[in-house]
Amino acid sequence: MKATVANPATRGGRRLVNITDRAHRYRANANPPPDPRVCHYCGSKRNVEVDHVNGHEEDGRPDNLTWACRRCNTRKGIVFRNAGRGRRTRQYNGRRRPANPAKSVGQWLTAVMSLKGQGPMPLDAAIEMVRQTPHAARSRFAREIWATRRARGTDRQEVPF
Repeated sequence: MKATVANPATRGGRRLVNITDRAHRYRANANPPPDPRVCHYCGSKRNVEVDHVNGHEEDGRPDNLTWACRRCNTRKGIVFRNAGRGRRTRQYNGRRRPANPAKSVGQWLTAVMSLKGQGPMPLDAAIEMVRQTPHAARSRFAREIWATRRARGTDRQEVPF
């Protein structure tokens, strides 16, 4: 989603940038409806959040914001989806726990070599292992690889990847 936002560093004071669904939610929550925090659809006071009446999170006008409990907001989203109205949001569900990360440099190298077409793993398994290996482990493996290359004197050679 592209939106124009204020930018004092540019000549016109505005620029076109990508805005995420999460940013739209933050903006809506920063300017909540002035009414009491009660679901306007069922009257519940539990799990109440800002709702966009027309189903578009990028529409943050005050008259488009209301309070809705999670249950009503979800039901409304399903009705809107079935009617072809609104826009589905890309939910952030947090990080999934890695199911099969590389646990050693050897596993990491096997996966990487398989990505290059030079290893024994099936490509899908190699992609999944690289994806599920946490960034901290990837960095640790890279440091170990370069330390080994320096010790062997092969650190000046171009990496064929």
